Amino acid sequence: MSTFIVQGGKPLHGIYPISGAKNAAPKLLIASLLTRERCIFHNIPQFSDTFRSIEALTALGAHVKRIKKNTVEIHCKNIVHHEIPLEAMGARQAVLFIGAMLARKGRVRIYPPKGDVIGRRPLNRHLDGIRKLGGVTKTKGDATEISMLIRPKSYRYRFEKNTHCGTENLLLASVFNRGRVILENAAQEPEVDNLIELLNRMGARIKRIAPRTIIITGVKPYLHGAEVTSIPDRLEGVTAITASILTGGSLRVSHLPKKLVLPFADFCTRIGVRLQWKGSTLRVLPFRTPLKPTMITTDWEPGFMTDWQPLATLILAATSRGRSMIHERIYETRWRYLDELKKMGVRYRKFQPAGFTPQDYNFNDEDYRDREPHAAYVWGPTALKAATLRSHDVRAGVDMLLAALAAKGRSVIHDPHNHIDRGYEDIVEKLTKLGADIKRI
Repeated sequence: MSTFIVQGGKPLHGIYPISGAKNAAPKLLIASLLTRERCIFHNIPQFSDTFRSIEALTALGAHVKRIKKNTVEIHCKNIVHHEIPLEAMGARQAVLFIGAMLARKGRVRIYPPKGDVIGRRPLNRHLDGIRKLGGVTKTKGDATEISMLIRPKSYRYRFEKNTHCGTENLLLASVFNRGRVILENAAQEPEVDNLIELLNRMGARIKRIAPRTIIITGVKPYLHGAEVTSIPDRLEGVTAITASILTGGSLRVSHLPKKLVLPFADFCTRIGVRLQWKGSTLRVLPFRTPLKPTMITTDWEPGFMTDWQPLATLILAATSRGRSMIHERIYETRWRYLDELKKMGVRYRKFQPAGFTPQDYNFNDEDYRDREPHAAYVWGPTALKAATLRSHDVRAGVDMLLAALAAKGRSVIHDPHNHIDRGYEDIVEKLTKLGADIKRI
């Protein structure tokens, strides 16, 4: 358990460097299972999700060597086990061991994944596709055993709804297919393309022929070794932008290509914040307050990311004048952070917008509840006040950390499951170098 003591009200100045992507880097490591040769991975952040992937690979028989702080060498010459350790399932990306192990060993034993409590996120979209490719699933106690003893045949599979990890799982499982596998309505996030880049460097034949259509032309086992760099973390990039806006500072954010955060940059323009890029370095320019209210609707790529939603909501509540509306269409229980921010003075009302059906939301139709609030109004501007808070998930935790930096006085953030450290590499150290007063106890 971590607890953070924050003395807020201090503007931040300097350069905030972005680390490798939480939603890309640990998954790249898992893809090393598709080769018996060495792979080298750069820009790999050091936090628990990465450590869990490494520990699981080691348990399966891989040899892992850290060359530099953020460079890892993995050699999966001899994979002798097929059960993914229960501890590894504390990170959501561990579900990708399904596709990778089916390609490598033809079988895998896996436990239910954990991760943030922001929605039900069952594995039905993963396993339905695996079964269509020829996989067989059996549940034994708490574990699920999946086998695919024959390489997948040619198949055209269409995802019912967008699934980031589900797309990546079927990519991994299909690399050694006996013809062509076509994935339709596939996720198009940049993290998915980072994985495709690695697999193609390893000898796979994968091509995105349309924004949401991917063709995997089968190759024979195994792939060869490769060297790849994780893309920067666009979630951390938006976190740094938010820190600058809330504290009235003038941060520059390095290692952040504009294309990774275009929807958030558009949001900033709408409310009156100017961003200036020079290459992959962003500068938050001075702006006038209060900012303008707006409406946000979260969506799958290339829309406004659900993980940006708590940060954007905090900006609107703290700095805009009037009422803004946020419509969450990706995860059905993402609102717990608002109850914490209420302690700091944030005013809001959750509600169910009219005229929408289960098909308008990305969670499973059977998980739709017409009495659950899927939208919220927030009113600003709010002079945030110091408070004692509790973190419920990664993005909620960092939301509270940034709110505490903006509020004058002493705030305490209890993070019993270490959510903040799970999603950000050295964030306390990075913010402290910029002038923040944060102590960890």
